[in-house]
Parts: sequence; C-alpha cells; structure tokens
Amino acid sequence: MSNFIVISENVEVDKILQQVKDNPNDWNAIKDYPNVAGETNPYGFMPLVMAVVHNAEDSPKNSEFQKNTPLHDKYTEIHKFLRSYGIQQTSRAAFFRLYVGDSVGEHIDDGAYYLTRDRYHLCLQGEYLYNVGGETRQIRPGMFFWFDNKKPHWAFSNGKEDRITFVFDLPHSENNPQHHLIIK
Repeated sequence: MSNFIVISENVEVDKILQQVKDNPNDWNAIKDYPNVAGETNPYGFMPLVMAVVHNAEDSPKNSEFQKNTPLHDKYTEIHKFLRSYGIQQTSRAAFFRLYVGDSVGEHIDDGAYYLTRDRYHLCLQGEYLYNVGGETRQIRPGMFFWFDNKKPHWAFSNGKEDRITFVFDLPHSENNPQHHLIIK
C-alpha cells in the first residue's frame, strides 16, 4: 500500500487562497499558543481548530480536546471545500506556510491523538517535495491527499513562492475521502 493517496490533483484553490491572502494579519492572530516544539506563534501557523490541554505539562499530542479558534468561521471557502467531500467537522485544522527553501524535518506524528486520526493536506500555493516512509512526491497547488503520518515524513519547499497548505485531521472512518475517491 502506498504511503500517499492522492484524492484529487485538480482542486480549484483560488478562492481559498485569496481568503488567506486577503487576511495577512491572521497569521499572527493566535498568539502565545505553543506548538508541539514549544515555539509560540511560529511562522506560518494559522489554526482554525486547535488542541486544548488542561495543564501546562500536558502534551497536545495526547489530548483529544479541541476548540474552534476565532478564525474558524471566517474562512468560508475552506468550509465549502470540506463540505464538497462530505466533511462537516474536522478535528485539528490549520493553514501552514513555509518559506521557499525551508523544510519541515523528518518526524512522526506520535501520541494518543494521532492513533485515531487520518491526516490530509490540500496544497494552495507553492510546490513542495513530500516524503512519507521513503516515498517522495512533488506536491503542487490543487493537490488534495491523505498520507500515513504514523510513518516518518518530511517536507521541502522547492517552488518559486512560499508553500501554503491546509492540513487537517479526521477521526478514522470508512467514509473518509481516501476510501471513496471522488474525481473532481
């Protein structure tokens, strides 16, 4: 089995991307939210649904709790995209941005939260190499894919403009998009 399942290579992303570009201050709207590495407000993180921990020593990797951020309802175009695949509610979901030439180092999404979730990317802008379990793909705008985030994976932004992607999780279900490919 492949570590990737490309659900669509031709998603129309212009309206989604335009909403992101029209709201540049939203990249800094969620302040002082520590990411898994402990950074607060890292470059290129705009969460719509984020993890909730009840104690400072708790890890988001093990939390089943989540909440919609104040940005959740603002991004109507991404919600239209999700509904087109029958998705009414995601688990965690965020836009991520990565400078040209930058990378996300190899890692595994470990922790109790990830054991019951499927992970998806929708590329909005830029191109990037994505490697999962030794299998590498060139990702382009409009590609919507599932990947096995329980295997080592990394990304390298090798396009001519910053990579902007929408990353979201869904609870495991036979109704998830990778099980019922919809050609769009």
